[in-house]
Amino acid sequence: MRYKYNLPIQLTAWLLIACLLKAAGQPVTNTFYCSREMARIGAALKDPAHASFQVTAVTTYNDGTTNTMTCQYKVSGNKVHVERTDSTEFIQNSLVSLLVQHDQHRVILDKPVDLFKYVLNANLTDNSFYKTFVIGMAMANTGGYKKLSYQFKPESPYRGYEITYDSTTYRIQTIQYSFNIAGSGNTPAGSKMPFQVTMQFSNYQTGLFTDSMFSTDGYFIRKQGICNMVPPYTNYTIKNSLNQ
Repeated sequence: MRYKYNLPIQLTAWLLIACLLKAAGQPVTNTFYCSREMARIGAALKDPAHASFQVTAVTTYNDGTTNTMTCQYKVSGNKVHVERTDSTEFIQNSLVSLLVQHDQHRVILDKPVDLFKYVLNANLTDNSFYKTFVIGMAMANTGGYKKLSYQFKPESPYRGYEITYDSTTYRIQTIQYSFNIAGSGNTPAGSKMPFQVTMQFSNYQTGLFTDSMFSTDGYFIRKQGICNMVPPYTNYTIKNSLNQ
């Protein structure tokens, strides 16, 4: 019986410590608190119906070159339509996801993916990923924003990952991460790795479109299990990975 009554007291103490650290502006390393914040960020991304925003991603490579790409997102729940400046388009509804590579006249049809994972460019919310690569998480306040940071094991391809988000709306403001396929090992001379990515989120709006934005009818039709592109995309090759 004593254990039954002490458990809520211990939980309250942990939450009180987290609140005190937040008030002092110090990093919070309590994994439960950080994981809860991560879940709220993901929920905020999917919560508003018909929300749009822009992401400008700047990649800086080890050889000194850079690449800038802008993405226009339209989302509703787990449905998404993304138009990118690299001639790529991604459409997803409750049934399928469709990657259109316009410059290559190529289409990949697949099962829907988790929207949060797609935006993050990392499988941070997966339990096996966490156990394999992550040492811990930390949280810090920066004015009206919060910064959630991941610390990784040496063998992880990620060297760092930070998400800055609005402390009230939980909308993402920036994401910064460093990536190296070789982990902490050496990379060949002249390699583009490790590279760093900075993603800036802006222009959040709601209610400017309908669910027709997530329809794939204008790209392909499926009859008796066979998928074929429709005009003006009939010269695009299609790879159907739905059954793989």
